[in-house]
Amino acid sequence: MKKGKELKINKFNNYKITYGSVDNKNSKAIYIKICAWGDPKLDDDLTYNRIIRNITKTIKQNLFNKFNDDVDCEFIIKRTIVDLDMRVSGVRYGKKSFTNCDVTLFLNDEVPVNSDIIRPKLDEVTELIVGCLEDNKYFTFYKRK
Repeated sequence: MKKGKELKINKFNNYKITYGSVDNKNSKAIYIKICAWGDPKLDDDLTYNRIIRNITKTIKQNLFNKFNDDVDCEFIIKRTIVDLDMRVSGVRYGKKSFTNCDVTLFLNDEVPVNSDIIRPKLDEVTELIVGCLEDNKYFTFYKRK
């Protein structure tokens, strides 16, 4: 018996974005999955481990600030998991690398992922994450290789 629900967001041209929950009726957590191909902007010999860690840290910090400042987010616990996966060994100038960003938001209340209450908040969170990816000075992201 299938209990989960997954929905797509077609708001951003350079990213494939889906969000959902493993159990739609009694969801304790909602995930957001953002996939793209990252193309390095600079031809310098850089330490991409640190760059990717800093992008992850920026996403985490912006989410933390959003949920602490936003009074309307009472159903989201201030605990999130951010996993930005980009294989550092294959990152080279002129070669696109697959990037996967998984964000898990833990909920106070059991809210269905397709409800009218949570959908606008997920759109705001997605815009925040995509903004962090777009604002970095090291990568340009594309939907396709």
